[in-house]
Amino acid sequence: MKQIIVNEFGGPEKLLLQDAPMPSAGDGQILIKVEASGVNFSDSLHRQNTNVLPTPLPYVLGYEVAGIVTELGKGVENISLGDRVVAMLPEGGGYAQYAVTPSFLAAVIPPTISAQESLALQVQGLTAYLMLKDGAKLQAGQTVLIHSAAGGVGTLLVQIAKQMGAGKVIAAASNAEKLAVAKSLGADELINYTESEWVQKVKDATGGKGVDLILSGTGGEILRNSFSCLAPFSRLVIYGSSGGSTTIEEPFSLFAMGSNILQVFGLAPYFGKPELMQEAYQYLFSQAATGKLKVYIGQTFSLEDAAEAHRQMENRKTTGKIVLIP
Repeated sequence: MKQIIVNEFGGPEKLLLQDAPMPSAGDGQILIKVEASGVNFSDSLHRQNTNVLPTPLPYVLGYEVAGIVTELGKGVENISLGDRVVAMLPEGGGYAQYAVTPSFLAAVIPPTISAQESLALQVQGLTAYLMLKDGAKLQAGQTVLIHSAAGGVGTLLVQIAKQMGAGKVIAAASNAEKLAVAKSLGADELINYTESEWVQKVKDATGGKGVDLILSGTGGEILRNSFSCLAPFSRLVIYGSSGGSTTIEEPFSLFAMGSNILQVFGLAPYFGKPELMQEAYQYLFSQAATGKLKVYIGQTFSLEDAAEAHRQMENRKTTGKIVLIP
C-alpha cells in the first residue's frame, strides 16, 4: 500500500510518499480501506515536532479516516465486516491507503452521508459539539464570538451555536470570502480581525456590553486582543493556536472580568467517555442527514499531494474541511 511518511522534521516537503506493508487488525481493532483522510492543523505541528508531546520518527500523520472495514480483530462486536465507518486514529497512520484503529473509536456512517462529509463531522464536528455542549456549556440567549469562523471547526460552531439557542453569533475571519461563508451558515454579525478596529466593532455589535463567550482556535495577537471583547463573567475557550503562541502575558489583568474567564478545550479526553462521543456522533449525523447541519468541504487533495495540502493550510488559504483521497 501507499502511505505518506515523515522521516525528519521540517516543512511540508518532508512529507514523502512510500510503499509500506499492509497492516493487520489486532485484538479489538479494525482494518479500514481508506476512502478519505482528514487533514488537521495538528498534523503540521507533528510534522515539525512542535506539538505538546514529542513526535517519534519515522511517523505517518493522520488522525482520522473514513472507509470500508476489511478485517476485524478478535473481540470486535460493535463493527461488522463491510461497514462504512469514520474513525479516529490516536496513534496516527491516516495518510495511507489502509489504516488500523480500535473499534470503539469508529462509528458507522449513515448511507446519506459521504466519506468526506463524515470526516468534516468527526474531529471538527465532535470538537464543535462537545465544546459548546460540555465544555463551554452554552446557554440560550448568550452572545458568542467565533474566531476562524470559515474553518473546519468554525463553520460547524456557527451552526451548532445557533441550533443551541445562542442569542447572537458573531463570526470573525481574515477576509471577505471567508466571512461570506460564515454568513451563509447563519452568522448574525461579521468581523474581519485583520482590521485594526475589529475589537471596537465587536463591542459595537453587543451595544458595548461585550460577548458572553469567545471560541478561539487562533492564538497569537488575535487571542490577546480578544480579552477586550469579553463581558463580565464571560468565558474565553481556547481550542487551538493556528495564529501563534497562546501565552497570556498578564493574567492578573483578568481579575476584573469575573470567574471562569479562561478555559482550554481538547478532544482527546473524550476518548475515555464513549457515551458522550456517541451522543455527539448521533447529533452530528442526524442533523447532517436531514440537512439541518451543512458540511463544508473546502479542498480535496490526492495522497501524493499531501505536502501541498499542508502548504495551503499553513498559509491560511483553506476554508472548511481539508481531505486527502488515497
